[in-house]
Amino acid sequence: MNSLAQSSATIISMVISIRQATIQDVALLQKLNQEVFVEDFQYDTDLDMDWAMGEPGKNYFTKAVSDANSVCFIAKIDNKAAGYIAVGYKRTPFRKSRYLEVENIGVSPEFRSKGVGAMLVKKAKNWGKEHGFSRLFVNSYFHNHRAVEFYKRNGFAEVDLGLEMKI
Repeated sequence: MNSLAQSSATIISMVISIRQATIQDVALLQKLNQEVFVEDFQYDTDLDMDWAMGEPGKNYFTKAVSDANSVCFIAKIDNKAAGYIAVGYKRTPFRKSRYLEVENIGVSPEFRSKGVGAMLVKKAKNWGKEHGFSRLFVNSYFHNHRAVEFYKRNGFAEVDLGLEMKI
């Protein structure tokens, strides 16, 4: 079997499932978020690398799975955690639409490029529609070209450019 056929057979044999996270998943969400922080540090050296696994991360994800205006989903492949998405209400008083923001998303390195991220975005989009949101918003690090291209492939388009400086 050639390598392309082997790769296709591997993907076909994987079962991807997505479910809404509960309070019992907070530690798992923290762990998945820590993977994102480790990778994102190259784009943002101001990240608090203790945040995800500390009390602030625990509090954030506890609220995210409990609040009516937010939700987290966990993707599993063959019953192994593969990724997550956390979305919540984004207050934009100067805009007409009701916005849902992708606050966090991550796919474990071993499961990337297998459709997990796209499925998570689709699940969040559907949840948003069901809960009265009309726009889905996301930020990405400017130099994280892989993430920017992922978002564009999944229907996002540039709206603005955030800038910051040290003072």
